[in-house]
Formats: sequence, C-alpha cells, structure tokens
Amino acid sequence: MDTPVSQIFDYYPPEGSDCSPKIGQRALVPFGRREVVGFIHGISNDSSLPKKKIKSCKSIIDKDPLINEGAHELVSWCKNYYHHPLGKTYATAVPRYLRAGKTPAIEKMLFQESKDKKKLKAHQKKAYDGCIKLLKKSAPILLNGVTGSGKTEIYLHLMERVLSKKEQVLFLVPEIGLTPQLYEAITSRFGNCVGLIHSSTTDKSRAKAWLAAKENKLSVILGTRSSIFVPFHSLGLIVIDEEHDESYKQQSGLMYSARDLAVVKAKKSGCGLVLGSATPSYESLLNAEKGKYSEVRLTKKVFSAKPPEKKLINLNANSSKKGLSAPLFRSISKALKKGEQSLLFINRRGYSPVTMCEECGKIEECPRCESNLVSYKGTGKLKCHHCSYQKTAGTECLVCEGKKITVGHGTEKIEEELKEKFPNEMIIRIDRDTTSSNKKRIEAFGYAKSGDAKILVGTQMLTKGHDFPNLSLVAFVNVDQGLFGSGYRSSERFAQQYYQASGRCGRRNKKGLVLLQTHNAENEALQALLNDSYMAFYEKNKEDRRRLEWPPYTYSFLLRAESPSEKNVFHFLDNIAEFIKNSEYISSIKLLGPIQSPIGIIRGKKRGQLMLISKNRKKLHMIGGRLISFIDAKKLGTKVKWSIDVDPTDHS
Repeated sequence: MDTPVSQIFDYYPPEGSDCSPKIGQRALVPFGRREVVGFIHGISNDSSLPKKKIKSCKSIIDKDPLINEGAHELVSWCKNYYHHPLGKTYATAVPRYLRAGKTPAIEKMLFQESKDKKKLKAHQKKAYDGCIKLLKKSAPILLNGVTGSGKTEIYLHLMERVLSKKEQVLFLVPEIGLTPQLYEAITSRFGNCVGLIHSSTTDKSRAKAWLAAKENKLSVILGTRSSIFVPFHSLGLIVIDEEHDESYKQQSGLMYSARDLAVVKAKKSGCGLVLGSATPSYESLLNAEKGKYSEVRLTKKVFSAKPPEKKLINLNANSSKKGLSAPLFRSISKALKKGEQSLLFINRRGYSPVTMCEECGKIEECPRCESNLVSYKGTGKLKCHHCSYQKTAGTECLVCEGKKITVGHGTEKIEEELKEKFPNEMIIRIDRDTTSSNKKRIEAFGYAKSGDAKILVGTQMLTKGHDFPNLSLVAFVNVDQGLFGSGYRSSERFAQQYYQASGRCGRRNKKGLVLLQTHNAENEALQALLNDSYMAFYEKNKEDRRRLEWPPYTYSFLLRAESPSEKNVFHFLDNIAEFIKNSEYISSIKLLGPIQSPIGIIRGKKRGQLMLISKNRKKLHMIGGRLISFIDAKKLGTKVKWSIDVDPTDHS
C-alpha cells in the first residue's frame, strides 16, 4: 500500500469468495479506520502475525493481474536498488487513476504499415545496419551522433522493423516539449498507434495508455521518465532520446533514473535498447569503453553545412548593458537583415536573481529558504524557486528606505532589452514560466520552428532535440555561470548544453555563428570547448574525474536529512556517520560529511547531508541496506525527514 514504511502487510483473501488471488492484482483492504487500495505483491501459506490479527481483504478488484510479471520484477528491483519503501515504489510505478481502484475503458490503437518511409542517407544507413546487427546481442546500443546527424530517422526505421513483427516500442524523451514533434512524426508514419504519458496528460488518459500497452492494444508509448514503468505485453524496443539529460533522474520520492531502469527493463524483457545523444553522459561513454554497451557513431550531418564559426566575446573589453554586449547586438542585427533567427541561451529564469538596496546592500531573501528571491518584472513579484514563496516587489528598502536595484540577468531581463533594441521583431521567451501549459508550450515552439519568431530567448529547454531550420546565430549570454559551477559535473553539463545549442544553428546550408560572452576568455576549458569536439573534450575532462575518484569511476549514495531543528538534523547524520565508520565496509568506502546542504534551509527546514563513495557498488548497497535497518532499529528518523539518493546527479 502507499505507505512510507518498508514492511508489507498480510491479509486473508475476501471472506466467502471463491476467487484465487494472483500477484499483481489490486485489492481493497481495511487499513486502520480506512479502506485503501493495495497491490498483491506475494502469496504465502503462513504469516509472522498471529492468525487472530490478520484481517480479510474486502474485495479483489481485478480479474487478471494489473501488474504483470515484468512490471512486478521491475518494482521489486527498484525497491531494492533505490532502498525505497515498497508501497511508495508501487505508487510511483502505477498511474494515480488505477491506484484509486478505477479501470478505464480502452480501445485498440495498433501499428499500420508505413506508406511514407523516408530513405536513409549513406551515413544513416550504415549506422542503422550497425544497430540491426548489434541488436542481436543483449547489450544496450549507444547511438552517439552529432547534432543534425539524423538520429530520429534511424529511430523511426528501427521502430518500423519492430512494429512490423507485432511487437511494441517505448520511446522516452526528457522534456514534454519534445513530444509534439515526435508524436507527429510517429503517427504520420505508423498511424494512430501512440499513447502519451507525461505530466500534462490527464490521469485518466495516462491510465488508458498504460493499460492499453499491457493489454497489447497499443503499439507505441511516447513519454517522459515515468513511462519506464509501463507493463508492456510484448516489448521489442526501448529508445531513450537525449540519454544524457538530467531530467531522466527523479529528484524526490523514489529517486530513480529512467535511463538506468531502461537498461534493467531491456535485460529482463529481452528487448532491444537504443540510447541516443549528441553529447552522451560520461556514464554511458565509460560503459561503451568497457564493452558493457555497444556503440554506433554518426559523425556526419544530414544537411552538409559547414561547422558554425565560434567566437568569444570578452566582457572585460566589451561592456554589456543588461547582459548583452555591442558585438552580440551587431551579430543579431546581421542575422535579422538576412531574415534568419537568433537564439540566446541563459539558464536562469526570471528578470534578475538578486534584488539589492544600493544604499545598505540588503538583499531580498526568502524568509523560508537560504536563497535569494528572483525578481519577475512582468508580474511585479519576487519569487523563490525552491518553495514558491512570493511577495510584491517594493521600490524602497525596508531597512534604510534606499532605492532597490536588480543585479544579474535572467531570461525576462534579456527579453526586455531585446524588445527595446528590436521593437519590430517577434521575440519569444521559452522557459518554465512561459510554457507552463501544454497550449502555451505548443504555441511558443510553433512560432520558433516556423521562423515567425526571429529572436528566441530561453533556458536549456531550447537546446534539447529541436530543429530550427532558419537558425543561424546561437549566443551564450553568461558562460561563466555555467562552466564554473561548484559541482563536479559542472563542466560536463555546460559542455552538453554548449554542443547541443550550437548544433541547432547553421542547418539547411546556412552559415552558423556561435558567440560566448565571458569574463574568462583565456580559460583552458573554455578554449577547449571552442576548438574540440565533444568527444575530445570528454577525453580530457574524464581524467580529472578518474584522478579525483568521482562518478562514473566510483558509485555514490547521498543521504539527506531535514528538520526545523538543526540539532536534530546533525544528531541523525552524526549517528549515521558513526555507524558507517564502525562498519566492516569502511575500508572500501569514502565518507564525506556530515555537512550543511548547499542550500541550507528550504521551507524553513534546516538541511544537512553526507555522501558515501565507493569503487565497489555491491558493498555500497550492502551498507545501504544495513543503514535502513539501523535507522529503523534505533528509531533515528522520528524527528527528521530523511532520504537516500542512489547515484545522485544533484547535490543541493
């Protein structure tokens, strides 16, 4: 059941019923003063509880199991690997509509023979043939292809091969914004055979797609990370597009990686798995080096445009107004004269990240979090991006009555400056604030892809898998913010954003230009980005990871705790640290912390963490299991909210 405890609960079958319970069925059971829907996870002839204390199920909801054997195995594996309560794992894996005990009516939406099959170019055909050959092996395939090399068309050809054998396909994307173009591409090729699963679909439609795939009445599921749990009837292929993307990692509750679960799912079901990216994660590249993955490379683009010209704009020599320098303005003007598009990338939402008094230096901070309030000029609000606190932005300091000023730049401020400079042009801002609904998202990307919007401003949402035929200029407004972050993954993340974004321009035989604004023009890492390919950058950068013993050369757990009392947080973490130090595995585990979390307070809760790092994954998981038993036995978790993040990507 959906409870935060690790145990499972024993019940008798319904009284007076002649039904035979099966693993994977839903059952309505008494739980305290309530009746709740649970899942039959196992069947036994005995129990550790006295017979008098065991209650009977009220009813069994399903005639046949809702959770098939493959889904049951994946849920069990997830529970063990991520050290998460079983009921909460089911709650993540199964759509809410079905967990409520409801069952929607479903219809058949099956593959139709393609009438519009596009011919692959020579380099695509070679990669496709390589994938077909490698799919006969059990190893996942890493399709490592530069931006614009035509990976999507290869996916579609692979899908057709699988669908024609009456098998099913799971196609995962990292962002909802990528689903419309892929949905159109798949349905125009294979007919109305696609079910969508992402956060903008209704609970009922999500349940319909989930159930239809299980009943073999749906050929393709297209969705974001939660789609990995769909219990297919006859799965033949999984495609993970933009496999490097961090959005595949859930950051709360069951903190699973959909990419990593795809590897497990493919192995257990015996289906093919293709992981595609122009900038593969270091984990996937290392797996390819070790032979755990097969690798197919695409080094040519579909449209034989020359690589874009790349230039640095030294902000020490070129002052910027509201974040934009004179050389950047000139380049945008040139693109506009030719009727071409420009894309300005800044991975920071809002108008300004800091609002400060120019007299006393007082900074507007969230009263509940250890973070600055972000200014939104359009709404006149100051907002916290961690807890959603907001207030009206005043013009005078409450401390000294001095004038408030904004410091730093967000997408909203960049948009304002561009509208002032180019008042007659359509300028579209694409970030989480402007694409909060499905309608707004489709409209914004529609203007971007049609070329009606000549200037695009946005966050990393703009860099993921989109094709803008008329784009000739890409500019990084603040390189230093991304490249010189505090985390060990900062350079990898920025390199991925850089190569993904720069690969969007100069397609369709247009001459592309990439500009990077920076105060650190001589930096070696920045020079390497300008002069090297992504793979060359990886070869240099991976040695630092190996030397410092960071993932992917090691494995890690991040244990977080929060409480209104800092004393309770560190009492909990100190006890955990002491337990680890006294364990038999300490010689193979590096312990970092306990320390305050990078964001020390969120929603008024004090936060702390400790990290376990080891080259031995098995021993790390063994101590993880013992940790949970230790916490339960000592009742350490009663005064704090705590979690274990296995293979963390975010350390805040």
